[in-house]
Amino acid sequence: MAAIHLPASQHRAQPWKNGLGLSRTIADFPAGASFDAVKWQVSATEIGADCPFSDLPGLDRQFMVIDGNGVELSCIDDSGKTRLFQGKTMQGPCTFSGEWKTQCRLLSGPVKVFNVMTRRGRFAAELSFAEGAAVDADSRQTLVAVDPRSLDAWRLDGPGRLVLPASATIVVRIREA
Repeated sequence: MAAIHLPASQHRAQPWKNGLGLSRTIADFPAGASFDAVKWQVSATEIGADCPFSDLPGLDRQFMVIDGNGVELSCIDDSGKTRLFQGKTMQGPCTFSGEWKTQCRLLSGPVKVFNVMTRRGRFAAELSFAEGAAVDADSRQTLVAVDPRSLDAWRLDGPGRLVLPASATIVVRIREA
């Protein structure tokens, strides 16, 4: 199966559910689905000020800073416990539930972030970094590879090999749970 190139210039603009910002959808399933219907979504967004995150019931979230000085996420989980995550540039993702009341505080200026959301119990995603290599997918996977600087991306649905650019790339492996 051949990979599909997803140039950054064609990523769909999508307002945040809470109306406080705008994300660029890189890839999603089903295509163009609302937050209430999406099964999985890979996106990027710029955050210019401290803000609350949207309430996204049923979605598991992975959030990673790709440019800027980082953020602190303060999440109140299902039991009422506060969980703090600090995200620095190109560190592994912060993972949290879409239902958790989450507040984002910028550490020092605006950031650009990478987001992966999966419908809990239906899909799961794994993020990794690769550079100038090939990654293989089996018949039950979708691979989405994203250049974090340009946001150009490549998608491979099902079995095949995806050859990555020489620069560092974020690889998202999505499969049914």
